[in-house]
Amino acid sequence: MTNRLVFTFVFLILISSCSLNYAKEENPEATVPEFIFSNSTFSRTEIGKTTMKFAAQKIERYKADGISVAKDVAFKTFSKDGEAETEGKSERVIADSQNELYVLLGGIEMNLVQDEMKIEAESLHFDRKNEQITSGLFQAVTIHKKDADITGTGFSASGISKTFQFLNDVFGTIETSEDEEESEGAS
Repeated sequence: MTNRLVFTFVFLILISSCSLNYAKEENPEATVPEFIFSNSTFSRTEIGKTTMKFAAQKIERYKADGISVAKDVAFKTFSKDGEAETEGKSERVIADSQNELYVLLGGIEMNLVQDEMKIEAESLHFDRKNEQITSGLFQAVTIHKKDADITGTGFSASGISKTFQFLNDVFGTIETSEDEEESEGAS
């Protein structure tokens, strides 16, 4: 019995003194920027042609995941022919350039020049590989086109099909000409 009591006592001491740290060690490369740029302007050039210009008050680049975070951003993209495609601004941009995923936050204004469409929002996600722009399900987005001003939530737009849609709560104004009204009434 004494051996059993001693064994139990020693076992309890060993268990209580043993500590395992299951918390992940923080990776400083994920929390401390590798580079910080202030009042910077960048251009992207592909095959000798400028495809993008980007200016920001501050840019932080993180080595661990290749993410960049920019503040007070103005940007412009160009087609292969040098024609302006998109221009805009945002308070914040989070860019995963490797995967071509971008999040725009705050005071977003985008002008899709070739589509003659302007977009205003507080939050947008842009997937460059799939040419897809989306908002949060309940985030308001306003579209200004030549004959329409539309605001809605649950926005998505495809650069491939050149279409956009809202999933929820849509309101606005669409102007039609008399010719369009007459042809619609004749059907």
